[in-house]
Amino acid sequence: MSLKENVQAIKEELTAEEQFLESAIKSERFLKKYKKPIIAIFSLLVIAFVSYNVYEYIKESNLKAANEAYLTLLKNPNDSKALETLKSKNPNLYMAFLFKEAVDKNSIEAFEKILNALKDPFLKNLALYQIAALKEDKKALENYALSEGAVLKDFAFLDEAYLLLKEGKIKEGKEKLKQIPLTSPLQGLVKNLNHYGVSKIESSNNQNKDTKEAPKSINFNIGN
Repeated sequence: MSLKENVQAIKEELTAEEQFLESAIKSERFLKKYKKPIIAIFSLLVIAFVSYNVYEYIKESNLKAANEAYLTLLKNPNDSKALETLKSKNPNLYMAFLFKEAVDKNSIEAFEKILNALKDPFLKNLALYQIAALKEDKKALENYALSEGAVLKDFAFLDEAYLLLKEGKIKEGKEKLKQIPLTSPLQGLVKNLNHYGVSKIESSNNQNKDTKEAPKSINFNIGN
């Protein structure tokens, strides 16, 4: 190999070493600059993965414990330990159980006791209707029926109409019945109540003609 070729080979080798050294310096600078963010991102990914698996485990564990507590309460509603377990492991199922108990008892006190504790808007809506219906409170029934999102709006109008008719306020009762849509599945009960109003008028007229004759007995149960 000639001297010229040797010099050229040395130059090429030096150039390659310079390029390698420059690349190493750049890589070192890059790592120094971005080392912490890279480690942070990697750490976050690891934490997210571990957290997800832990969450799924806890979720499954809570679900199992809540189901067992609920089944225990169905057998023994007075089991305070099971009730606390259900409350802590599954608040939604806990609220559903409280509502079921109030429905079973069918008392004003039972619904009023759980009203403030109910977080689910649907269950709270039903509880408000039940309280108004059990109290036979016409004003409360009307307020409920006219409130936004009333789930049992038609039932509230029906209950209010029945109470008005029972008091002899036939015209007002029939006006309330008109607020129930013709497409409502309650139209069968609406017809019965309309007939009840007519019967009440006839009974009242007959009583005026003959005070000795007792008024016609009506027994209409809305199903509260």
